[in-house]
Amino acid sequence: MKKTEALKDIFSPSQEKIEAPKAIVALKNLRSESSGILSRTNSTASASAMSKSSHLGSSRSFGNMFVAERLKDTTWFSCVKRGGVCRTGSKKSPDKRDLDEASFIEKAFVVERLREFWADKHSPPTLAEFTCQKEQAQRLKQLISQNNCPNVMFKGPSGSGKKALTKAFLREIFGDSAANVSSALRTFYFEELKSGHVIHAVTSSLHHLELNLNKEPKNGRYILMSLIKELINTDAPPPEDSDISLRPDFKVIVLYEVEKLGEEVQHLIKWVMDCYTDTCKIVLSCEDDTQILESVKSRCQVIKLDAPVTHEIMEVLLQIARKENIDLPMSLAAKIATKSKQNLRRAVMALEACRAHNYPFIDEQPIPLGWEDLVVEISTELLADPSPKRHFYTRVKIQKLLVDFVHPKLILLKLVEQFLRGVDSGIKRELYYWHAYYDKRMPEGTSALLKLEEFVAKFMSIYRRSFRPRPLP
Repeated sequence: MKKTEALKDIFSPSQEKIEAPKAIVALKNLRSESSGILSRTNSTASASAMSKSSHLGSSRSFGNMFVAERLKDTTWFSCVKRGGVCRTGSKKSPDKRDLDEASFIEKAFVVERLREFWADKHSPPTLAEFTCQKEQAQRLKQLISQNNCPNVMFKGPSGSGKKALTKAFLREIFGDSAANVSSALRTFYFEELKSGHVIHAVTSSLHHLELNLNKEPKNGRYILMSLIKELINTDAPPPEDSDISLRPDFKVIVLYEVEKLGEEVQHLIKWVMDCYTDTCKIVLSCEDDTQILESVKSRCQVIKLDAPVTHEIMEVLLQIARKENIDLPMSLAAKIATKSKQNLRRAVMALEACRAHNYPFIDEQPIPLGWEDLVVEISTELLADPSPKRHFYTRVKIQKLLVDFVHPKLILLKLVEQFLRGVDSGIKRELYYWHAYYDKRMPEGTSALLKLEEFVAKFMSIYRRSFRPRPLP
């Protein structure tokens, strides 16, 4: 409005004459006033833009800070859930993850012990408690005298009680300490061999050694000779609860499946019996003695075992049922005893499998027989060849066990028991840990196949770290 009035005053037609200097001064004042208005308008607009941009920048920076803090919280919570070291930046390699897992297990509380199967748990501890093979047990008791224990050969079919009699025989000589056994892989070094050493599983106590040389047919004599040297160079510890005058000053070597050994190893056994009769006793176990040298048999007290009859097996099954507080019908006991084909251990393992599958028992109770042999076969193959191809064949056999109504926890327990006998001591703790882990999470029935496969894959990944090829028996 001021601008318009000023222009009217200057260029009004009613005005006849305008002085030039006055008009110029008025125009200058008008220009300065207009520029002031424009500058104020621009400054107001720029201030508004700056405030908007600053507000937008602060909002954007606040959002970035919120996202960053949220990422930190997510990373921290995932670390807590995972229970391990947080992963930041780059991904870890599989070796690093395995290392973290192993270090966690090393710090964890692990019960390094397995429960016993009924066939081992209820094995007669002394020779006087045998239900089957009573006469043979009494004969063994008569053979034991002060420092005059002979070399012994047990001959009988599978499941007749050879191993049970051997354990009771050793316990009768040395006391309860002979029952405290452990299994481990031993390395034997020899210059005669190309590899320079042999690895073999040995079960031992303070007083005896147990091994199956049939699993190393070419190197059996080297292993036996090394063990003999070890025994004669160490003093035999005294047995528990024994009078000083009655303490035997010898150790015992127990050899299984002697009929499958070559003549070279059998001649070595004969030589040991002749040369170290005072410091080392030999206990042999076989199913048939036709392939054993007469010179070896003549130096042993041969204890012949017959297969147990049906009523003896039934009596043992009923005794175990009473000890385990289960009600076992006579009809089911008779059925198990008949189907086991005079194999006592197979019958006891079948009873335990029946109890795990379904209890109380029913009339049409399925009876899994021979399942232990198949699990032992699976474990032996995995220890010899822990490859992905072997994993496929293992799946088929595990599936067969589940279809035959074998409880998955029994399969898991037997696998771990066999694995512990064939692995280095450095990974045994991990095996105990993973057994407890999968035993707690194991479903029932055929749905357990995936969990058992997962455990086998876990074992193979652990075992490959310390794998040393060995032949199949």
